[in-house]
Order: sequence, then structure tokens, then C-alpha cells
Amino acid sequence: MPSLLITRPIASAACFVAGLAKDIQRDATIVVSPLLEIVSTGVQIDLTGFRGVIFTSSNAVALAPKGIQRPAFCVGQKTAKRAEAAGWSVIAEERTADQLVTRLAELAPTGPLLHLAGAHRRGDIADRLSALGTPTEVIVLYSQNKLDLTTQAIELLNGEDPVVVPLFSPRSAAQFIEQAPDLHNVTIIAMSEAVAKYCLNRGAARVLIASTPTGQEMRLNVEKVLRDTSLA
Repeated sequence: MPSLLITRPIASAACFVAGLAKDIQRDATIVVSPLLEIVSTGVQIDLTGFRGVIFTSSNAVALAPKGIQRPAFCVGQKTAKRAEAAGWSVIAEERTADQLVTRLAELAPTGPLLHLAGAHRRGDIADRLSALGTPTEVIVLYSQNKLDLTTQAIELLNGEDPVVVPLFSPRSAAQFIEQAPDLHNVTIIAMSEAVAKYCLNRGAARVLIASTPTGQEMRLNVEKVLRDTSLA
């Protein structure tokens, strides 16, 4: 069975691995080498006056106040589930930032809304919603600091055995391609076309794109490729 290299932040990596099928967890060599470290900004949040919050990552949910059944609008199933568990009333759950903006344009909340986010984010959600008539502000709850691939990860990539690497964001994909020493035995599974564009024509054995940008679809793709004995 090929090896699996996970480059997500440590908590997200552990969650992803825990969701894989038991035979994969048992039989595959799994190396975790985070390319990003989530660091809280320590900012204090005052929700007074806001009619709801926007979450585009579960990291923001973890650093936000308890919801107390206040409205939340989320990108991603995992984010929505964590928001519900933290006491937020999830009004909308969409797969992408673009879909969330479209959904909020339909709902037309009076606002103001607050996007609780990381320093690096995509979609210009706050500006787009404000332009559509729903005033939206942003508070940065955490930074995503870059990390280098570990020695173990470099050795894995330098070896002759096949390696499967799921990549979840354009930023982590660009960073991985920049640091990876050799990709000739690597199958990359990209969460979206936006992620894949950083990986195409870079020497990887294969670049596959998940049919939907969800964690579950990424798991299914990883399991399928790891079980493909033709890679061995």
C-alpha cells in the first residue's frame, strides 16, 4: 500500500486520519508534516450589535465565543457541525465561499454580520456582502504560520515507494510544491481546481481533483487511491 503524507495543521490532520477507514489506518504508512501552524491572535470579540457571524473554517469556531444559539453562516460541513456543537444556530451551510455569498444574497439578512476568520482567507466575503447591502466586518482570530516539511516527510518523498498527498487549499498546495524535493512517485489529490492549478505540470505522477470540495470526498479519494494496488 502506498504511503500517505498529510500536510494539514496538526489538529485537522489528526481529525482527517481518524476519519479514514480502519484498514487504511492499520496498513498504510501515515506521515503528518503540517505546512501551517494555527496561532491565535488573542483578540477579544464583542458580538454586540451583530446579527450573526460567518465561519469559513473550524479553526475560527474553536477560537470564537460560545454561540448561545446566535445565527451562524458557514462554509463546509465540518465547520457547520463544530459551530452547532459550540452552540451556534447554523442558518446556512455551503460548500464554498462563493456559494455562501450567493445564499446570503438570497436570504438578505439585515446585518451587520461579522466574519470570524484567519489572516489568510479567500472569497472577499465581507466586501462582497457589504456591496450587496449587508454590512459585514472581519475580525482575524488566528494566523496561519508557514512550516517546513519535516525530515521524515522529505525522506518519504525522496524514496522510491508511491506516496499519496491530499492538499486542501491553494496556499498549502503552493507551499508543498515549493518544498517537495521530488514528485515522480507522488499522487496529489486536490480538493478543488483552485488547489490543483498549483500542482499541474510540476512532475507529479498524478494530480486528481475531488468531485466535490468536502472532507468526506477527500477521504473517499484517499482511500480509493491507497487501495489501488497498481500504484505499488
